[in-house]
Amino acid sequence: MNYLSFIDIFGVEFRQQINLHVKSQKSVIGGITSLFILIASFGYLAYIINQWIQFNLLPKLTNTMKADSTQELLYFEDESLFEFSYWKYQNEQVDPFNQYNNIITPIGIYFDSDNESENISFLNQDEIISKYGTKKFGLNQIRLSQSRELMIVLVKCDHSYLSGNQSCASDKEIDDFFTSAVNYFEFQLNFKQFNSQTQQFELFKRTYYFSLDQVIATQSQISLKQTQAYIDNGILLDSIQQEIFVQDAQILTTSSSLSLWQNMLGVDTYFTITLRLDPISNELYIVYPKIGEVLAQVGSIVNVLLMLKYIILYYNEKILDRSLIDQVLSFYFADYKQLKNSKVDQDKKACSILVEQAQKRLVYINIIYELSRIQMFLQHQFGRKKLQESHSFGILLKPTNRNFNQDFDQELIEISQEHSDEENKTFLIKDFLLLSQPNQLLNQVEEENAYQQNSKIQPQLNFELQQQQL
Repeated sequence: MNYLSFIDIFGVEFRQQINLHVKSQKSVIGGITSLFILIASFGYLAYIINQWIQFNLLPKLTNTMKADSTQELLYFEDESLFEFSYWKYQNEQVDPFNQYNNIITPIGIYFDSDNESENISFLNQDEIISKYGTKKFGLNQIRLSQSRELMIVLVKCDHSYLSGNQSCASDKEIDDFFTSAVNYFEFQLNFKQFNSQTQQFELFKRTYYFSLDQVIATQSQISLKQTQAYIDNGILLDSIQQEIFVQDAQILTTSSSLSLWQNMLGVDTYFTITLRLDPISNELYIVYPKIGEVLAQVGSIVNVLLMLKYIILYYNEKILDRSLIDQVLSFYFADYKQLKNSKVDQDKKACSILVEQAQKRLVYINIIYELSRIQMFLQHQFGRKKLQESHSFGILLKPTNRNFNQDFDQELIEISQEHSDEENKTFLIKDFLLLSQPNQLLNQVEEENAYQQNSKIQPQLNFELQQQQL
């Protein structure tokens, strides 16, 4: 069991009492400062913990770019990845995307390795009305890759792209549509962004406006940038969640003739939008502060506040020094308190001299020196033998009939009257440990310590030399 005590991290050091039940010097100013530090520290701790619980502490964000030619975009959400509708800013304008008397037919074409693989008719979707009162189209299930693209094409109405009761407008109605007003359509991309406070992904829209012209066709290429997010919101240990979403896009727009896509689609094409997946994706690491970081942040502020303790420590140290000096001087000078409180300049000067001398006397080395002088005096007066016998004397709680103290006092008187044993009073090297623990008891203590620590304790060399001389 003794070995277990070696790893005890709660060992207590001996602290000598200044006064009864007082082991450290304290003051009112120190108490006020301590109270201020405690209130400020706990207040700041409560504030930071509350901010941490409500996720108001900003997480650490690390964003890296990664090139991968094999990545895919699998979009299956409730909200469409893109939406488009005709911008009707006058009541007289006609929605060109109507199923009946259709002017412009929106279609979608998937290309796998530059080969047409799948067609989508937007006119067959469920009817959704935009804020302009016109039909709105979109897709919420899309799969894109480096070899798979989606092209959204706005073509002149052709019966081959219609189904059911859908019909095309006449050529005159189509011409009137383009000549009666400047025509625009709205194209929206839906992106996601992470809200660090709610820990949820929020949807936001980016809107583009494109014009429709009967003579000049427009081509737009949209490169979608995909982001893979890793969210660590663990309290103590890592707890990572993964999310893949579209965060951004780059658009490049050019113009061409209406007959550019004539060979492929067989009709005039007013507008084409090609959706591609950017080969460079982002990896986003979002790490929320853990409880250890929060406490460390609080600890740093507390350490700043604790800088005040050095001022209070200096203040209390001065109080302790002055208190000890006053007590020591009062032991020697019965009227020291009156001298200290005197208003006379001469008394003040004398008091300051006494304080200076007391400071020198309380130096540790000087205390040892004065104790050595006391030993020299006692040995000179009573001899070495009596000083050695003093180790065996003590106060008996149940004294016997014999009074040891009286016997010892009588022997001291007799020795003081005798001066024949000069050798007994001569100062030798071995007398250095004369008033220390007796040799037998000292060896016993050393053996016990050696047994407990399982290590050999070397006796004091001087003590060994002196024992040999004995």
